[in-house]
Amino acid sequence: MTKAQYDPFQWQDFLLHQRLLMPRESLVSQKTKIFTIGSCFAQELRLVMKKKGYFVYPDYLSISFDKNTQIFDKVPDVRDFIAHYDTFSILQEFEASFGIWKNRESGFWEVTDQYANELLQQNLVFQDPYRKMCYAASKDLLAEMSDNVTQAIKVGVVKSDLYVLTLGLTEVWKHKTTNKYLCRPPGTGYGGGGGCAELHLSTFAENHVNLTRIIELIKAHYPQKKIVISVSPVSLQRTWRRDVDVYTANLESKSILRSVAGQVCREHCNVFYFPSYEMASVSGLEAFQKNGRHVKPEFAELVVDNFLSIFS
Repeated sequence: MTKAQYDPFQWQDFLLHQRLLMPRESLVSQKTKIFTIGSCFAQELRLVMKKKGYFVYPDYLSISFDKNTQIFDKVPDVRDFIAHYDTFSILQEFEASFGIWKNRESGFWEVTDQYANELLQQNLVFQDPYRKMCYAASKDLLAEMSDNVTQAIKVGVVKSDLYVLTLGLTEVWKHKTTNKYLCRPPGTGYGGGGGCAELHLSTFAENHVNLTRIIELIKAHYPQKKIVISVSPVSLQRTWRRDVDVYTANLESKSILRSVAGQVCREHCNVFYFPSYEMASVSGLEAFQKNGRHVKPEFAELVVDNFLSIFS
């Protein structure tokens, strides 16, 4: 069978050629400013895009903070990006950027006897649990840094032409006091928050509501801007459930997110799906590093090459 005869709608042909159908859309040029938010896979894509000369927001490196009194994840020493693994934490960032959510400080909590205390050499520090590993030596210093991060994200939302949302997982943690959602489980990262949040296994309906709300917020302010949604191929590091193993939990999580992504792309114009998850599945173990979770740099480059090819 020749390349011209390949029928992507027939399983036999797909099995033989292992090629994905990627409908072309004109979304990206070298001048396009791209806003990326989502799981750690979004960081991989972001790094490749920047290497290829694209301007990528948010510009987290522009955020000033004092390393002696404030911790902003591992920026700038290890990475220039903070992850948002679920639709809840992503929605909260858009709500903060558009001025809808203004009382972030009410969810800050105290941290003692944790690694964060050792790093800042303080018996008492404070954590913003809505973002990954954000701590400071005082609540005021934490609020200042958090406001600066929000402003940097807002600048990216305003200036970008294209938004790329990468969805990671459905196991989320809900703050017991504010009912907002954490970026990471309590006690992870540099510690803090033990007993302050509860596990929530989010549903298709909840994630659909979150993505729909994100799209509606963007469209209300910037109706002509485009959105691309993808599902991260990076597996769960662990599950917090006790009824299934991590493999089964990961499959359920990705299945929900992939279904939601497909649904919202059918429901909204100027919203497109990019099959990064499917590309990794087709490639199998060849796409992943030895840990079996994170993708190889060359695979991330392949994904971006395909992204630019079909969206240019």
